[in-house]
Amino acid sequence: MSDATQGIRVDDELLALARTVLDDEGYAVEDVTADGVRLVLAENRYFVLAVVAAATIAQIVIAEGWAEEFLVGRLRSADIGPKLWDAYLVLLTQERLPERGDTTRDLFEINYDTRGVRRMARSGVFPRLADVRNALTPFVAPIELDDPTIATSPFESFIESLVARGIDREVAVRVVTASRQGADIADAL
Repeated sequence: MSDATQGIRVDDELLALARTVLDDEGYAVEDVTADGVRLVLAENRYFVLAVVAAATIAQIVIAEGWAEEFLVGRLRSADIGPKLWDAYLVLLTQERLPERGDTTRDLFEINYDTRGVRRMARSGVFPRLADVRNALTPFVAPIELDDPTIATSPFESFIESLVARGIDREVAVRVVTASRQGADIADAL
């Protein structure tokens, strides 16, 4: 490990799930180890992604600078044409974001830093396929529901869409019902 990557502990579960999601979405996916840190590089006709999964938010903050530099270096050596403008660094961690504090500010700054490549940092990503898919939502095709019985009711369609994205059916029904009745959705949870 180099000094820049010192202290980064890769979350193997999240990284493997991210690889699975991107592979399932038709991306060309490559596992890379650079400076002792494993990451996933993925490309489709629209995007180029580098995905880093770390154990903590603090490690995400450390990884961001190094990973951005790594991705920019890879982009310089490849001829990706206009996709250069659609290159993203995706940073994932299972650690939940506290309500206030420096780490909240750090993630906010990462997400709104548009120098070089775009960045997207997500905390509280559980090691479940649906959760990782949700974290990667901007880069995946929407789930299409083909069942004609669902199309009869937009509310039922919305419930099925939530379930397809990994939300528990009972929770989805309660939330949609509460919304239809004008109740506070938070009370339904």
